Amino acid sequence: MDPITVSVVTILGKYALDKGTELGKAVGPKALDTAKEMFGMVLERVRREAPRTARKFPEDPEGYKAPMMDVLQETREADPDFAAELRAMLEAYEERAQEHAAASGRSYQAALEGDGAIAQGEGATAAGKGATVVRGHGNVVGDGSSSNVRINAEEDE
Repeated sequence: MDPITVSVVTILGKYALDKGTELGKAVGPKALDTAKEMFGMVLERVRREAPRTARKFPEDPEGYKAPMMDVLQETREADPDFAAELRAMLEAYEERAQEHAAASGRSYQAALEGDGAIAQGEGATAAGKGATVVRGHGNVVGDGSSSNVRINAEEDE
């Protein structure tokens, strides 16, 4: 599954749980506004392709995560304009969330090329190629700081 699709559906699922109350605490009001706009845009578009998924996802985002990802991925592939608009919205969301994190004393930045995974911050989890689980807590890479990462899923708490 495309990383943009996964990111968007994850954000939308968090927004759907409580209309963004908890999400807003984590990402700030500007990113929350973008998430709300993204939620409306995606549901409107998915409603045309898969009305049941669009109707059920807000009620049960975890249960309808896979169907939402499938429909959104297909829609993005079929409509480059929609894909570009969604990508721009996701980038705006991430930028606003990082601004909020920096203002509140938290900041994360990462770049990944090729296979692998990045997990940043407390409770962060990423699955790399071959489903390797990478968990992060205060990890810093690239500036000389040390990084403690567990790569064995059986050792998770």
